[in-house]
Amino acid sequence: MNPIPEGKVLIQFDGICVLCSRAVRFLLKVDRKKRFVFQSLQETSDKTDFETIRVVDNNQAFTHFDALLKIGRELGGVFRAVAIFKILPQSWRKALYQHIAHNRFRWFGKNEECFLPTESERERFI
Repeated sequence: MNPIPEGKVLIQFDGICVLCSRAVRFLLKVDRKKRFVFQSLQETSDKTDFETIRVVDNNQAFTHFDALLKIGRELGGVFRAVAIFKILPQSWRKALYQHIAHNRFRWFGKNEECFLPTESERERFI
């Protein structure tokens, strides 16, 4: 894996998943501080679980719903509202996330090619 730039949070996502790609496009727009950098899971050397987003900050990895909670905390403002899901037990949050992840291609579709950033977005990808 390429080193994560100092002070950045890495978001790794399934690059062929339409839902994941749309989420990344959304994050590129709302992350005004440009705190996040992105990487498609298909671009990693380790063959990992493509049914989860992975967020890495200071060598600590977050997966499943915990990754979404981390993203909300990092974005701040109204996005911290995702923390409301902490009232659910972690096992329930993970089960909810896995249900959506397992059905994402059927519900949202699958890209034929991996997510490609625009020219202006390339600096945010590793």
